[in-house]
Amino acid sequence: MTGHIAFFSFPAYAHIAPTLPVVAELVGRGHRVTYAVADRFAGQVAATGAAVLPYDSTFPWEKGLSGAGTRAAMTEMVTSFVSEALSSLPAALDRFTGDVPDLFVHDHAASETARILAKAWNRPVVQTVPTIASSERFSMSREQDKHAASRPTLQPDDPALVEFFLRQQELLDRFGLGDVDIEGFGAEHGPNIVFAPREFQPFGAEFDPRFAFVGPCFGKDEPDTGGWTPPDGRPVVLVSLGTSYSPGRVEFFKRCAQAFAGTRWHVVMTLGSAIAPADLGPLPANVEPRQWVSHPAVLRHAGVFVTHAGMGSVMEALDAGVPMVCVPQQVDQHVIAGQVAALGLGRTVPGPLDAEELVEAVDAVAVDDRCRAALRAMRTHLRNAGGAGKAADVLEGCLAGATA
Repeated sequence: MTGHIAFFSFPAYAHIAPTLPVVAELVGRGHRVTYAVADRFAGQVAATGAAVLPYDSTFPWEKGLSGAGTRAAMTEMVTSFVSEALSSLPAALDRFTGDVPDLFVHDHAASETARILAKAWNRPVVQTVPTIASSERFSMSREQDKHAASRPTLQPDDPALVEFFLRQQELLDRFGLGDVDIEGFGAEHGPNIVFAPREFQPFGAEFDPRFAFVGPCFGKDEPDTGGWTPPDGRPVVLVSLGTSYSPGRVEFFKRCAQAFAGTRWHVVMTLGSAIAPADLGPLPANVEPRQWVSHPAVLRHAGVFVTHAGMGSVMEALDAGVPMVCVPQQVDQHVIAGQVAALGLGRTVPGPLDAEELVEAVDAVAVDDRCRAALRAMRTHLRNAGGAGKAADVLEGCLAGATA
């Protein structure tokens, strides 16, 4: 039996990318999928065969949010995430009234619209998790707090918070949804689709059947449109901070270039859209800056991956069997980097970046036999996790249960 499935995600590449192969799989099985998405990702969603439901994203990417420092910054971070999670509500109500989806699927960072509508319309809801999952035993939030000891706590009576949530309640009241209670509805009861193998998850064996660890879901291995080819006779190290916001990117790449100057390594640095190669100034001959290049195309030839430890980048390295040197920039990346080190899949070089320490770590993991053995084992787990097919099976199971 086929059904209508609505997807909601957070408007960041790392959150949307793992869902796209799942959507394509569902469409291929005959399901109708509608995906609420910010304009800049609409083309990628449309390519899966899903119907695009555009909405006006409110997240302040141009400013960046760390949630660190002042209480005002922490308040802004929380309100920005909640505001973003509700920004698709008007468009979703307009599209789905009279054509209610059979199943709602939402990202763990953008759940409110999906959960409110699913609860109001008595439909099942599934959460997707593009990072490390949380349960009663392991809390990602608690682990993040260990790496942000100076982070201020929110005060429930903060006037800015009180005013914000009053405005949100007025919004829900205006749409006739003010009485919908989503407390305890959704992820707390499952199911959850986690885009990592269970063996990478801290305390993974203790997670109950509410959590389906399907591993990473990659798109089809298409030819590298960046035209990258490996150099002759030189080992390759890939350096990337991913696509998410992080301060000091220019300085980071400059220091990396200086660190590897005159070494045996050919360094490929993917910069993203925030900076251009010209921003780095003159570079050593063995450093190749690229704004965009296919990571799988480079990792097929790389000896080491210097990464910010975003989950997507880590899964790409594991799929390629490449050891990592993690240089985490955000608190969640510190948690992931810690897991990489704990499982023997690489090392972590905490900031501020020390050039000598970085090169030493790269040289060490490149020849570490125990690291290579751990990577081979994890690569097997990753490829046996099930990927997009297993995720689609989980969603079809939810559809069947709802019908029953």
